[in-house]
Amino acid sequence: MRIRIDGTRAEIIDALFRLRLHFTVIGVSRAYLDRTRPHHWRIYLTTARNRQK
Repeated sequence: MRIRIDGTRAEIIDALFRLRLHFTVIGVSRAYLDRTRPHHWRIYLTTARNRQK
């Protein structure tokens, strides 16, 4: 599954930690600067279901 995360650096890091609790992160794209909002970034995650549960 592919997930897009938008926000400041702190918001993106917080979202990554929360998503890793439920999904296995396979890949992360580079951070793209959001030109419409200053100090906002966009990244794309490739995830799989977490098999531990």
